[in-house]
Amino acid sequence: MAEIDALKELHEQHFDTTLVMDVYTGQESDFIDDTISGMLPLFNKIFTSGGVKGELLINLCLGSYVEWAFPACEYFTEIIVGASTDSSTTEIEKWRKNESVELDWSHVAKALCEIQGKGEKWPEKQNIFKQKIKQVLKCDVRKSNPLSPTVLPQADCLLLTHCLAPHVTNKEEFCCTLKNVSSMLKNGGHLVWICCLMQTFYMIGSFKFPHLSIDESFVRKALSEGGFVILELQVFSRRVNHLYHLADYESFAVVHARKEMPTCTTYES
Repeated sequence: MAEIDALKELHEQHFDTTLVMDVYTGQESDFIDDTISGMLPLFNKIFTSGGVKGELLINLCLGSYVEWAFPACEYFTEIIVGASTDSSTTEIEKWRKNESVELDWSHVAKALCEIQGKGEKWPEKQNIFKQKIKQVLKCDVRKSNPLSPTVLPQADCLLLTHCLAPHVTNKEEFCCTLKNVSSMLKNGGHLVWICCLMQTFYMIGSFKFPHLSIDESFVRKALSEGGFVILELQVFSRRVNHLYHLADYESFAVVHARKEMPTCTTYES
């Protein structure tokens, strides 16, 4: 418990939302080939396929990683964002209300519209996305209701962006958080999840944040035994062959799964 409390305090006090964007997914980021350029086409394919749509999408994210919901914005009536720190919720709210000069996801809107052959329509895409976000809430994936005290209807789609492994210290805790977040999704609903594989830390400024190291086999097992049928899982190997002092991940996994009924299981730490 003390280890979890220390991790939570580290995030609350030293997680710099805008710096995370600048370093890892911003327009000038050295990681852009691994993040936006590498995986956005798959996200576009998942949401334009016609099978992933509905009334409500819940996006739970580390920091301000809301950009991965761009491809989904035209397929859901509303989007609720759950961000991991108070500063993140504040910055996302400012961004969606056009009050922020700190967050800028215009390069994601441009890249997505280019993929879709609608390059000139990126301002419209960005405005639609902002309008679809109805609430930005504080999220704690360690709680049985991660958006407590707010109670929401179960979602048609749950989008997880780097929000599990950074907040736990072992695989048992990881599987508890997966159970917590999956309770927010309807049976038959879709899970879209992006996570880092074989990562032990990432840097934000001078602060080192731990990250539970997981691999593809663990991801598959956790999902299967957590009541999900994996529809697609793609692993994107690291292309940025430097900057390991900032983040030591080996690859990314993007998962598209459908929720069924969970089975009971025990995981080794």
